Amino acid sequence: MIESVPPLLALATAGSVLLLAAFGLVLAVIYLAGCRIWPYANCPRCDGSGKSGSPTRKSFRNCPRCKGTGRRTRLGRRLLDRHSNR
Repeated sequence: MIESVPPLLALATAGSVLLLAAFGLVLAVIYLAGCRIWPYANCPRCDGSGKSGSPTRKSFRNCPRCKGTGRRTRLGRRLLDRHSNR
């Protein structure tokens, strides 16, 4: 025997999916707006110092990933730049 789903339960499930999708869309817009205002974050390799140390920690050189700036472009900013160049 096939049990039918009550219409109220089906509506609540569809409504919760739409609510979750809308919430995710709002979070994505807020993140991209933040990337527009603050396009850079600290480099994960050098923790924002721009220096890469030797094993003995007596000498330093520029971090190869960020080239000594200590900053990296955030993923959202790279997506915004890619979209604006087209």
